[in-house]
Amino acid sequence: MRLTDVWMAFPEVLLALLVIALIGTGSTQIAVAIGVAAVPYYGRLVRGQALAVTKAEYVEAAKILGVPAWRYVLRHVLPNVGGPVVVLASLGTGSAIAAAAGLSLLGLGPLPPTPEWGVMLAEGQTYLANAWWIAVFPGLAIVVVVLVSTTLGRSLQARSLR
Repeated sequence: MRLTDVWMAFPEVLLALLVIALIGTGSTQIAVAIGVAAVPYYGRLVRGQALAVTKAEYVEAAKILGVPAWRYVLRHVLPNVGGPVVVLASLGTGSAIAAAAGLSLLGLGPLPPTPEWGVMLAEGQTYLANAWWIAVFPGLAIVVVVLVSTTLGRSLQARSLR
């Protein structure tokens, strides 16, 4: 977990830039880079939840009854760890979309004929004076999708806290 703490000390976009510098540019590389940058958050959450669930009374009772470890992990630990991971994933979707668009805007994504929001924003910058909609509508699409995914994540988070 110390390595995870060091990993989390760096901003996600900076780590994504580092990964892209190592593996190259493109759609798949951006997805891998953003995923690699987000790994420590999921690892920390899963570890914390698993430690909390394994100390629960029903898991302790299963251990005392002699239930094999693989069975109480599949039956009790994984289902109780899955909910918070889904909430974190839904909250992280918006930031991942924004990061991917930002990296593509910088020219680290797919090449221009590929229909990607960051590429559309980059191409539309040159036409802002004459055809503003070329850049504005992809930007609005990014904003709407990020807002919707964040709202969905917040509602899932609120439901899980009840």
